[in-house]
Amino acid sequence: MALAIQPRAAFKSRPHFLENVMKKVFIVTDLGGGDGGKGGVVHKICCEMNAHTVVKVGGAQGSHGVRTSKGESFNFSHFGCGTLEGVRTHISSKMVIDPITLLYEGELLKYECGIRNVFELLTIDENALCVTPFHRIASRLRELSRKENPKGTVGLGVGEAVKDSEIYPELTICIRDIRKPDLLHKLEALRVQKLEELKDVIEGTFWDSDRRSAIELINSLSDHSISESVAKNFRDLFSACDIVPADYLENQILSIEGVVVFESSHGILTDRYYGFHPHTTRLRTLPQISLNLLKECDYKGDVVKLGVTRGYQIRHGAGPMVTENQIMTDKLLPGSSKDENRWQGKVRVGPLDLVALRYAINVCGGPEFFDGLAITWFDQIEALREWIVCDKYTETGNLRFFTENREIRVRKEDEPNPLDYQERLGKILRGCRPYLTSYPVPTGTNQEDMTELCNRVLQEKLKIQVKMISFGPTEEDKVCL
Repeated sequence: MALAIQPRAAFKSRPHFLENVMKKVFIVTDLGGGDGGKGGVVHKICCEMNAHTVVKVGGAQGSHGVRTSKGESFNFSHFGCGTLEGVRTHISSKMVIDPITLLYEGELLKYECGIRNVFELLTIDENALCVTPFHRIASRLRELSRKENPKGTVGLGVGEAVKDSEIYPELTICIRDIRKPDLLHKLEALRVQKLEELKDVIEGTFWDSDRRSAIELINSLSDHSISESVAKNFRDLFSACDIVPADYLENQILSIEGVVVFESSHGILTDRYYGFHPHTTRLRTLPQISLNLLKECDYKGDVVKLGVTRGYQIRHGAGPMVTENQIMTDKLLPGSSKDENRWQGKVRVGPLDLVALRYAINVCGGPEFFDGLAITWFDQIEALREWIVCDKYTETGNLRFFTENREIRVRKEDEPNPLDYQERLGKILRGCRPYLTSYPVPTGTNQEDMTELCNRVLQEKLKIQVKMISFGPTEEDKVCL
């Protein structure tokens, strides 16, 4: 039995956090491993607030799903999740993009979704870092070579490109470099560098089931003619998109009245320095990245910071997940829009992990940092007939990694070896087991009761008010409190 959706008109007043002001920025942050439902939340804000721009930060690995009340459906990577409503997208200097897949995504939106002017809705900061097919190949070969010890990667090469920008700055390609005459030379040099760098991987062994894929990847990387076609595809970006200078965000987006939504990729639990190494991204996923952009632009308007999580825990790929539960996985994953592949690994589900949520919140600055929470996929809780949450773990006696209250300790910034610390923490978490609490959801429970339960529990356990609850896939199914 599906929960009845209360019509928007039934709410007597507009929620405070949605009140109109001359300028307002929403920063949407995933408090988990990156599959929390940011796409639908961003789309809802764009619809409710008539946002004029979505600013993208992070990487193009994301697959942010949007389903609309008009029957439209799309999974976004580069374009903002307000695109189906005609909201503009600005790819910031803090976004790592793949020019080839960006163009393909635009063509899908143009011809399959009917947005004929889709590239007119897009601006790209000239300093955005570019991913090449060579980065993508390297990412996938490395993961295949790990065999039974996966890191977990989307396999699109974003982390590889970030790493190379730090090690080989002379081979780095930003958007501004695409129009330079040495583009082909730089691409070919990068291809050769990757061949040399991956020599041990290429000469190593792979699982029998992976050997064919590995050979195809190696052959592609060994093909010197590929650089020329990549250069051509990269240059196509300039004829299709509006490439803008670094001050565009300040002067043309944040300077005008209205609402802007900052949409990031990934989640706090995969942050480069606060996630559980090595099952992390090379990117920083903290909302401070967006706040720093606002500070650089001397932005003076309102800022609303929302944390996002599903009503249950989910993780795509390798990494510690204390509440993993196969029974819940079997019940909840159908219809969850999360494909499994060799690069990312399996999608895992379990009871909502309040300990991990509190850790993510504290990494960002504590409960007082956030203005509210957006809880997604809460309609699936009704299907279970109970809402199961984890409020503490076993095996939390190590006071270097846990507080006296058995909470995950946030690493001190002056820790000499932060990645070693985070890796040790991850290994400890693998040995932890959850203490679970169950809240019954009787058949026929209405939406108001579900809303009250969600808000009451999370307000008590996380010290942050719930501002949005999703009872279905579209913007009309999302209730703002």
